[in-house]
Amino acid sequence: MFGDEFLKMLDDKKQHFKTGFVDIDDCFKCIPKGCVFTIGGRPAMGKTSFAISICNNLLDMGKKVLFCELDNSTAILERRLISIKTQIPRNSFFLSDLDNQEKEKIEEAINYYQQKHFSMVCKTNMSIEEFEKKVKEENPDIVFVDCVQNFKMPKSANFTEGMSILSKEMKRIATENNLIIVLISQLSRSPEHRLDKHPILSDLRNCSDLENLSDVILFIYRKGYYDLTNPDNKNKAEIIIAKNNFGITDVVPLEYYDGIFYDLPQNIVI
Repeated sequence: MFGDEFLKMLDDKKQHFKTGFVDIDDCFKCIPKGCVFTIGGRPAMGKTSFAISICNNLLDMGKKVLFCELDNSTAILERRLISIKTQIPRNSFFLSDLDNQEKEKIEEAINYYQQKHFSMVCKTNMSIEEFEKKVKEENPDIVFVDCVQNFKMPKSANFTEGMSILSKEMKRIATENNLIIVLISQLSRSPEHRLDKHPILSDLRNCSDLENLSDVILFIYRKGYYDLTNPDNKNKAEIIIAKNNFGITDVVPLEYYDGIFYDLPQNIVI
């Protein structure tokens, strides 16, 4: 009957998507299943690290998560996941002098992911058909894609048309499978040519449809990446909520240490 799905959504608020970052989640009334959530940023802004932090928060909430890595190997993705979970810098894993406490943290992190409803697939040049098949096999609550531009492009005249098709397919898959898809997206080089390097919606690389079909769009900006002269900027990050169909747009400050994002205020030992 008319209204059944709406009432079900209201009664099932525990199923709504949350990032786990308090000030960001305060900007959302609710993000129901069937939505596309895009995280954008220039290279080295921390897009994957931010997505992994959200992924960990969702796993802590008992969600079933699928992480699709379209650029790096399984070993590299595992290293990033374990680094963020243990708060041990990635480069430290290659040192021979990891202490017993750090080794114990690594073992605990591995066990954490093994015990959670978590799966991942690492495949370059993945097609939409392969992606949808994996989604149906795993039946997750949330799927992360890193990054959307690395999908195998459908047969089309150019990259822009291919991205348009991909964006529409992402929205269809999210809707038909009753899940949330989190897309990590590259941005164009436009911010590098502006005095104000904060990303804006038109910076989404070659894809106005990704902007149109995304229900929520977040951009990551770190002033310390551009201004190395001011140490006060080193550990500051901004999450720009540029589009939000479920609440307000805003800029949320976070702390950023060794590739890991934290809520404010946060007592962190450096």
